[in-house]
Amino acid sequence: MASLDSLTDPQRAILQLLLKRGKSYDEIATLLKLDAGAVQSRAQGAVRALGPDAPDIGADHRAEIADFLLGQQSASRRAATREFLEDSADGRVWARAVAAALRPLADDGGLPDIPAEPAEVDEAFEALDRRKARQLQVASSSALGGRIFFAALGLLVALGLIVVFGILPKGDGGGDGTTSTIVRTTATTPKETPKVVAEGVLRPPKGSSSAATGQMGIVAYVAANQYKLLIAAKKVKPPPKGTAYGVWLYTSRSDAQFVGFPKAPVSAAGELSVVADLSPDTRNYREVLLTEEKVEKPTAPGKIVLRGTLLVGQQTQTQTQTQPG
Repeated sequence: MASLDSLTDPQRAILQLLLKRGKSYDEIATLLKLDAGAVQSRAQGAVRALGPDAPDIGADHRAEIADFLLGQQSASRRAATREFLEDSADGRVWARAVAAALRPLADDGGLPDIPAEPAEVDEAFEALDRRKARQLQVASSSALGGRIFFAALGLLVALGLIVVFGILPKGDGGGDGTTSTIVRTTATTPKETPKVVAEGVLRPPKGSSSAATGQMGIVAYVAANQYKLLIAAKKVKPPPKGTAYGVWLYTSRSDAQFVGFPKAPVSAAGELSVVADLSPDTRNYREVLLTEEKVEKPTAPGKIVLRGTLLVGQQTQTQTQTQPG
């Protein structure tokens, strides 16, 4: 298993063009006056070098995972790769190890997420449920004391459908409407019980006539230094044609981080649920936003649909939700 420093200069250059510049194999081939297949082969070779030995994962699957992580697949191929990763524990381990090695070369949000293991997601929501039960005991009359909403939505029933994020369909002829994914992944699957470190209520911005509301929380796997954002919203209308809902961590227009687009659509009942990996430095943002976005890689939040302040620690028992301007 190699490191980025041990790669050749051409290998690092191709990975940087793919991950930092968002170039395609064809664009790099034109730039370097090479065949696109040669560029793809070199990129796949660099990714394979960064991964651990994986005798149980065939060369074809490793090549597909490499294209998936580098954002070089059609919608239909992305769907097939995600299906393989959902079914293969060895595939997930290899993909997470490679994603961790690639992360220094990728811009924020530049790598797709790896499907979570069901036990990991269940633990995260169970931690929220336990926290809510304790809050209800000590602050049953508080404005936030009724945040049993996560359980009320029946999220545990639908977790398998909502644990990943995606970006807008590229319309590349895949025909299945599947979206690619861009949220960063965790390198390993935590084996500890998560701890709720922040949570809050999502509400429409001032002046909106929307009846949508939601809950959000950040849970931490302390020993593994890993964090996850959980969102559950109800009475949400489908996004307008030509747009998709996006999720942001936000403090100001100049201090915001795009997390991704929920892959699971708004349900017929108006429910929207999300789980996404966060890096440790994202804990310092003030709010979570749900927005309408018209481009695949937004640089600033679009029209705000829901927003909520992240309340940390004991603040969640004593403060009421505010709507910053």
